[in-house]
Amino acid sequence: MNTLNSSRQSRFVLGSTLFSMAVMLAACGGGAEDDTAAVSETAQALASSPASRVADGADVAAESLSGGRAPLADWETQDDPVTSQIFLASQQAQAPSLERALAAADTDTRVKWNPGHYIASGKRDPQTVAKILAEIKPIPQVKGLLLRYNWSQLETSKGVYDFSKIDRDLAAVSAQGKRLFVMVGTKVFTAGGRAVPNYLRTAEYEGGAYKIRIGARETLGSNDRYGENAALHNAKVRNRLIALTKALGTRYNRHNAFEGVIFNETAMGQMLVPLTDVQRTAYFDNLAQVDAATKRAFPNTVVMQFINFPRPYMQGLITRMVNNKVAVGGPDILLEDRDLNTYIYPLYDLAKGKVAVGPSVQPENYLTTTQNGVHNPPSISALYNFGRTRLNANYLFWTRSQAGTPTPWPRVKEFFKSSAFPKDASGGLTSTCPKAYTACTPSL
Repeated sequence: MNTLNSSRQSRFVLGSTLFSMAVMLAACGGGAEDDTAAVSETAQALASSPASRVADGADVAAESLSGGRAPLADWETQDDPVTSQIFLASQQAQAPSLERALAAADTDTRVKWNPGHYIASGKRDPQTVAKILAEIKPIPQVKGLLLRYNWSQLETSKGVYDFSKIDRDLAAVSAQGKRLFVMVGTKVFTAGGRAVPNYLRTAEYEGGAYKIRIGARETLGSNDRYGENAALHNAKVRNRLIALTKALGTRYNRHNAFEGVIFNETAMGQMLVPLTDVQRTAYFDNLAQVDAATKRAFPNTVVMQFINFPRPYMQGLITRMVNNKVAVGGPDILLEDRDLNTYIYPLYDLAKGKVAVGPSVQPENYLTTTQNGVHNPPSISALYNFGRTRLNANYLFWTRSQAGTPTPWPRVKEFFKSSAFPKDASGGLTSTCPKAYTACTPSL
């Protein structure tokens, strides 16, 4: 983020031309299967910055990562020492129980460990997945894919789960000797999008989600201008998300091609009805509980939380994550961004050598070096070196973006083939087993 408040307020404001192209593509079937939401989310994320105006909207919609962004609220980037210290103390007081629980269960705690480079894609229809796998098959340092599945897609009604898309994608990567990271999405950034299952939309769960402002114009067939984020300040919503991750762990923890599970970024966005200070604190305490419970459900698998903002809660959240063997990742490598370099990237040092670290290169990161920055594409080697040396990456996630000039994905592939890309097993990333893990193994 740029440091000026005006830039913060305009973070990821939608560019109407690019968004319109994305919507038309989705309406025409460009976002195959359940990927149409990913199309619009990515278009929003890219359309915010001057750099994005050179993008080919169709390629953005078709290929980019489905993470998306909502504009940050001012308070998320501001310091609040009192809140920060109180929350940090509360998280430090939570005695790590994971080790005791696993020991009592006499559980095998070896962790599947295949550090290296992974490709993130917003589309995951069979044809696209097959195409990406063909592209990375000759590159052993590129270990596999990162694909996103929203909570609302995985739980069709209370306690009824549909993991068929994960099964399909896992079979595809496994057949090619690659591996899969699954991102469990609890936010949507498309107008009228659904982040949580419909059964949560009752008073018992405080509606299940809260609305977040987005820069979007009306989507086809909808006048809703808001995305939404799961209402994790509600303990019952937290418990239902934990139930989902337990079911995922039962099914996939021992699968050797299932490398990890990731939760999307922590930034809360501009809420239509702001949460109170008490609710915000409950939100991040509950998120820490979800992370820890997911690691208990996946004792042999990397569990990662993407972090960025709000500032007051990040040190406490990461402290508890590390205590519970939860890995640290993030949604951006912006080389010259002041806020990230001053406040967020130093937090990666808390995880270095203790748990896995996994930053990601997002579509806009290929086009500019600061949030909402001018078109100034960094070299792929600069992005790589920053992730490797400054952020101490064990895993590095590269979004397969076709957006911008020069087009990012061909540049990434050329870098993988170049002499600047190390040819050791992890592609130059740190491969040492983190201290928090009992043992690391390529397969169980």
